[in-house]
Amino acid sequence: MYKPSTLLTPVLYIPGMIYQAGVYLRNRAFDAGFLHARNLPRPVVSVGNLTLGGTGKTPFVVCLADILKETGCKTAVLTRGYGRGEPGKTIILHPEEASDFSTSRLGDEPALIRRRLPESWLGVSADRFLAANAISRRIESAKHGKPLVFILDDGFQCRGIRRDLDIVIIDPAQPPGAERLFPMGALREPAAELRRARVIVINGYGLSGTDGTGNAGFDTIKENLRKYAPEADYFQCVQRIHALIPFSAWLDFTGTHQFSEQPKTAFLAAAIGNPYRFRDDMQGIGIEMRGCAFFSDHAVIDKKRMEMCIAAARKANAEAIIITEKDAVKIFPPPDFPLLVAVQKTELHDAGRFLEILQRCVNKT
Repeated sequence: MYKPSTLLTPVLYIPGMIYQAGVYLRNRAFDAGFLHARNLPRPVVSVGNLTLGGTGKTPFVVCLADILKETGCKTAVLTRGYGRGEPGKTIILHPEEASDFSTSRLGDEPALIRRRLPESWLGVSADRFLAANAISRRIESAKHGKPLVFILDDGFQCRGIRRDLDIVIIDPAQPPGAERLFPMGALREPAAELRRARVIVINGYGLSGTDGTGNAGFDTIKENLRKYAPEADYFQCVQRIHALIPFSAWLDFTGTHQFSEQPKTAFLAAAIGNPYRFRDDMQGIGIEMRGCAFFSDHAVIDKKRMEMCIAAARKANAEAIIITEKDAVKIFPPPDFPLLVAVQKTELHDAGRFLEILQRCVNKT
């Protein structure tokens, strides 16, 4: 979670004003038609956010692909592949191709998406329009029968591609109205740009809808966001720890595993956008945290860092180290200490209404 030091405020002021002007001019150029969004040959659903990392976007991409699969659609995920070895290279993986989970080739999030969605096409490229057209050509030549839907990962700011549905994920811990624009804060764009979103999904625990259960968090956040996006449809999702799997078994994970024997105590290690959400999730399933080591988003928990974590875990008498799947795809070789991988599952509230909106958008083309 991006939180700049208040001591840097004077230093960041001028870069912040330049960034704000650039964002404003770019958006107004698209709004006025001076810059044009290009059409893809198949429906496009974008999943994005307004803040820097940690909103649960990648798990929601997996959830969305599973929903589309149930409707009889084939999916192709388009992603940039942040942190990979050859950022300028375009990689296309088709469903029948032997799985490649190399993070140096794909990037950590695309490698995780590939693991969780082996039946989807995957296009990894800085130019996602190019990747999408390459996938379309290959599908046409192979004469695949199922309709295809493109999922634009981290796509809200990718205005150069026209989409049929814009979904924005909101973290209640980072409400857009309370954040400042980067680099002074975590906002990629001003909160007012939420008006472009068709669907807004609030991702968090302890929120209630109109049934009155829990607290009024969801309704309160929704009403606060309506001043920016009055015409959007609002949903709530929760991303829970679905399984704890020993690392060696996770390497052959097929999606059928449930919890392994749950440790009473654990040490957490993570290099993700919002590690504090991960910590809260683990405490929510009743595991006592004996310590944690959090690294910058997309960092690799390499041998040296893992040895540091193992030493801290042993000193704290923790039974195991628990990591996320995003971290697990980058770990090699397995450490000489019990290592568990936390597998998340997204639960979308009011899924029937969401499906209706989704089907209308992907079928209209």
